[in-house]
Amino acid sequence: MKFLIKFKIIILKLIKLNITFLKREISGYPKIVQNFEINFSKYIGKKYGISFCNGTSSIEAAIYALNFLPSDQILVTASNFHASIGPIKNLNCTPVFVDIDEKSLTIDCEDLKKKISDKTKGILIVHPWGYPCNMDEILKIANENDLKLIEDCSHAHGALYDNKKIGSFGDISCFSLQGGKSIAAGEGGISLTNNKEYLLRMSIYGHFDRHKNELKNVDNLKKYQKTGISKKLRAHPLGISLANVDFDNLNILNNYKEKIYRRIDEIIINYKNINTMEINNKAKRGGYFSGYPLIFKDISKISKIEEKFKKFKINLVKNPWFLTHHLEIYNNSKCELPITEKINDQFFLIRIPYFFNFNFKNLENCLIECKNDDLIN
Repeated sequence: MKFLIKFKIIILKLIKLNITFLKREISGYPKIVQNFEINFSKYIGKKYGISFCNGTSSIEAAIYALNFLPSDQILVTASNFHASIGPIKNLNCTPVFVDIDEKSLTIDCEDLKKKISDKTKGILIVHPWGYPCNMDEILKIANENDLKLIEDCSHAHGALYDNKKIGSFGDISCFSLQGGKSIAAGEGGISLTNNKEYLLRMSIYGHFDRHKNELKNVDNLKKYQKTGISKKLRAHPLGISLANVDFDNLNILNNYKEKIYRRIDEIIINYKNINTMEINNKAKRGGYFSGYPLIFKDISKISKIEEKFKKFKINLVKNPWFLTHHLEIYNNSKCELPITEKINDQFFLIRIPYFFNFNFKNLENCLIECKNDDLIN
């Protein structure tokens, strides 16, 4: 009996010890988070990585790290998700909206050059739906005008430009790890950089207990050594555990989904008044394959086209994003974005099932019937 009692006590102590250990491992900054930051940084081609609770926080930390001043202007497109733009406003900078290219739907480099003023200090580019921007031209513009470059790569995990990973080009690059992304932590984000001071500045923006020994040696940052700026925006270790699973399989996932997209490319090319996003000849899309982009040149019959897609059980959705420059909070942004406005009405997504059982035959039959009914040509 005494033996059994002692045995139970030992077991209870071990359980208590394991629970205590587990609590430590699912909070703070455990090895699983450190390793993810190191491995993902290496994969993209950056020296340093720091994780956040979501992609928006990673962008906000990047803007903070680059030390923009109030009223500094940052150039950005209005057609992307508002979370790419809100952090600019939150940190008292001014977003200046740039139009998009009509074929690629990425930032229009000619309009980008026109929008530069003496107040312009940075460019925030988005690689929409996993389609890379024209990095040659963007880097040239940024370098010639001494502008900081932030890459929002939330849709572009594993995408390439000139055989280099998207996210390797900017002064800071930011990735979302939200549930719909190819690397998903449920909620999460990560910022990457080659600049140690940028890393330290991001760490005080939401990671008050990190890099404190290094901060004490940096004159303009040592005052933040103990408290940061009193925000806690770090990623949750349980979420990062989920992200690790996707990260380990990212190349397999991207390659498999690319085959689906190529097959849809082959179907769509047969129709004159339907386009998809044009890919730069140096680029390879990747990272976001939950929706195949369609651009209908003629939307006068779009309601009937939508009915056809529904009939063939193909999930066609209108552009899920609204134009940010139309929001009241940005009503002082007097800008002309003719292509952005035009494409917003023409842009749709074919939702791709997460388990990839997409029915190509249904899509073919749907488009044939649309053509026979004179809805498309």
